[in-house]
Amino acid sequence: MASSRSSSLTEMHRTRFINKIDKESLERGDHIYAYRKGGLYSHHGIFIGEDRVIHFVRTNEGNTSRRVEPCQKCGVDKNHLRGVVKSCVDCFLNGHSLRRYRYSASHRRFATNLGGTCTTGDADPPDVTISRAEDLFNTKDFGDYDLLKNNCETFAVFCKTGKRRSDQADTGILLIKAAVEVAIKRLYHDVETHHGEDKIKELKQAIDRFFSGLDLSIQHGREKLNKFKQMIDGWLANSSSPEEIRDGLKNLEKDQEGH
Repeated sequence: MASSRSSSLTEMHRTRFINKIDKESLERGDHIYAYRKGGLYSHHGIFIGEDRVIHFVRTNEGNTSRRVEPCQKCGVDKNHLRGVVKSCVDCFLNGHSLRRYRYSASHRRFATNLGGTCTTGDADPPDVTISRAEDLFNTKDFGDYDLLKNNCETFAVFCKTGKRRSDQADTGILLIKAAVEVAIKRLYHDVETHHGEDKIKELKQAIDRFFSGLDLSIQHGREKLNKFKQMIDGWLANSSSPEEIRDGLKNLEKDQEGH
């Protein structure tokens, strides 16, 4: 286990090192990205030359309590950045290291690299990439920002290939679904060991109803799973009956309809 964890960490550091470049290495049409929040996620854009990057940011009103001065280099006012924007490289990086997204990656490289760093897809020529980016900047027509379905990586990959996809979003969804699956399997095994087959059958039925048709988002998926765990814990502690759990599930289904 320790060896496997060490290998994963080594691969993570190797991936980030390989994709890291300096500004002098930038080429027109490059899909570039920079990590945020200590590597928790990455921000993506298209370098169009002359120290300018076109990228996609949130379209809803952000936090206006922290005001920053417009960039003296490119004049960009970060207080009012919405949708498809154009800025200098420094504004795009926001103090973080520059990295180049890889295209035409081998299957092995894609499988071993971090999500949101490469694709097996082929990139279109730089002029086509830049033309798409400029058109979307001029028309502001890339839709509303959505963390899971229409984000900055989706934008950059679309400019490079004409296809919409975000590997880091897909990776995040898969990780959360895997975490939910592992948690439920552990729960099954524990309940079966300590409470018998009758309890496990009823528990499985409750779980099937609970997750039926669930569109698992990162935030709401976690909230719903936590509520579910609390109900199950109460049930096993005999403070909640199966009927009370069913009532609770119905209430949570109503909550889901509002999201």
